[in-house]
Amino acid sequence: MKRKTSKLRAIAHCLAIAGALVVGSLAIPIGTVSAHKSLKLKELKLDPTKGYILVRVGPSAGKGDAPIVVFARMDPRTGTIFGEGKLNALSSKEYNASSAGGGNFVATDGKTSAYVVPVNPGKWVIAGAGASIFSLGTYGFEVKAGEVVDIGTVLTGREDGKSPIPEIAAAKLSPDLVSFGTLMNIVMTDALLLKPPVDGAVPPAPIASWPVRPAVLEADVRFDNVYQGLINRVLGLPPMEHQQKSGATVSVVGSDARGGSTPATPAAEVRSDTGL
Repeated sequence: MKRKTSKLRAIAHCLAIAGALVVGSLAIPIGTVSAHKSLKLKELKLDPTKGYILVRVGPSAGKGDAPIVVFARMDPRTGTIFGEGKLNALSSKEYNASSAGGGNFVATDGKTSAYVVPVNPGKWVIAGAGASIFSLGTYGFEVKAGEVVDIGTVLTGREDGKSPIPEIAAAKLSPDLVSFGTLMNIVMTDALLLKPPVDGAVPPAPIASWPVRPAVLEADVRFDNVYQGLINRVLGLPPMEHQQKSGATVSVVGSDARGGSTPATPAAEVRSDTGL
C-alpha cells in the first residue's frame, strides 16, 4: 500500500509539472503563484523603501507580451531561497519573489519588452522560466533600496530547437524528449540566456528620471531546487566541475552548460562564484 501511495504521489507531481498554465504562447513558471508582478505604467512610482529590477525579456510576441521569468530573493545568512520553496510561506505582498513577463511592460521594441519589478532590497537570483528552475547555475545580483538595478536582457524558450534565438535553438534536447507527446512539460526544459546591459544603456522613457545603475552580476550561483521544477543551468556559464574534469575543450567565457560556446557579450561587471 505504501509503494502504491508513493507511485501516486510521483504521478501527481509529474502531472502538476505537465499542467503548467499556458496563456497563449506564454508558459507560467512554477513559483509565480507567490511572485510579485512587474509594475504597470500607471503604477510607476518610486518607493524609497523598495528596490527595483529592470529587465528586458524576449522574444516578445503579439502586442509585446514576453515569456515570464521568475526572480527569487536569497537569505544572506543561509544562502537559501526565502520561503524554502513552500509557496504558502511567500506572499506577493512580501516582495521576496517576483516575476517579469506578460503584459505589464513599460516599453517594447517588438523584439523584447522592458519590465520594472519592485522587490525587497537584498541579494536576488534569476530563479526560473517555463517549467525550469536554474538551480544548477544562474546569475545573482544585489538590489538596494531606492534604486533600479538594470540586469540587461533575458531571452528564454523551450529547448525543442524551434527558438528564433540561435543560442537557445542550439540548446536542443535529444529527439526522444522533443517528440515526447502530450505530456511534453514533464521532460521539456527551458533555456535562458542573459545579455548584461551594455555601457551607456538608456533606461525606458517612463523611468528616465529614476536612479538606474547596471547590475554587478555574480555568475554561477546555485541553490536547492526548492520549487521542485525541472532543473537546468543558464546558458553562457562555464562548464560545471564534472565537465571540466572530463577534459572537454570549452571556452570559459561564453561557454554553455553543455560544453558548447556562445559569443561573449559586452557586459556590466561579472563576478564568478562556484556556488553557495
